[in-house]
Amino acid sequence: MVTFVLRSLLLASLCLSLAFPVAAAKQKPTAVTTVKSASDTMTVDQKSSEVRVTSTVLKDCSQPSVCDWGRRFQAFFGSKDGKMAPFFIFSTEVNRTEIDKSIKSVGIKSRRQIPMTEVKERSGLKSTTQKDDYLDGDPLLVSVRWKKDGKMVNVAIEDLIEEKITVDGKDVIKPYTPHFVYHGTAEAINFASGCIVCPSGCNGGIIADNSLPLKETKNYFRFDWNKMPPPGTKVEIVMKSVYGK
Repeated sequence: MVTFVLRSLLLASLCLSLAFPVAAAKQKPTAVTTVKSASDTMTVDQKSSEVRVTSTVLKDCSQPSVCDWGRRFQAFFGSKDGKMAPFFIFSTEVNRTEIDKSIKSVGIKSRRQIPMTEVKERSGLKSTTQKDDYLDGDPLLVSVRWKKDGKMVNVAIEDLIEEKITVDGKDVIKPYTPHFVYHGTAEAINFASGCIVCPSGCNGGIIADNSLPLKETKNYFRFDWNKMPPPGTKVEIVMKSVYGK
């Protein structure tokens, strides 16, 4: 009888030891996945809650904010197949839809999207501005990574850009202090701009600086080419959740 009981316990233990690893293997997501698109690559890192997309640096001085002070709705970083592609400073061949899916796959969430039908009533900073006039979602850190003099450099995108505002009727150059959030509106409404990381609260992209309300463009921007990687450089744009997992 004792032998039978021991044999049964050993058999049950063996079955459990075989079952649990299989179940765990099915539930555990792949930590890092890579998607290739033409000459660019997207890496989705579940462990660090970040999406990394290779991109080419462009320098078209005829576009606003690239070489001189300018206002813009159009993104700093975007997909080459989008309608706003000529405006981008960092351009990737990875489709924005795939980037949007990957951002959501690492747990980054949108909180407030604003459709085009509400743009007129919600645009600009005014005395009637309220919370619903701001795009909103999980905050992100956006950085640029590239190889310089044989070493990898990783710089917050705002450190490559200058900002100018008007104070008491005078122009004041200040550090660029964005608050990037993921809202995903452009993908939700199928707006084919290609814009990914925008300098204003623009609903035509998927990541916005929501330090100001929808489509407020009083501020001027200018890229600092003393700090920027040279045109044609292949860089990696890193979009990382501040919350992690």
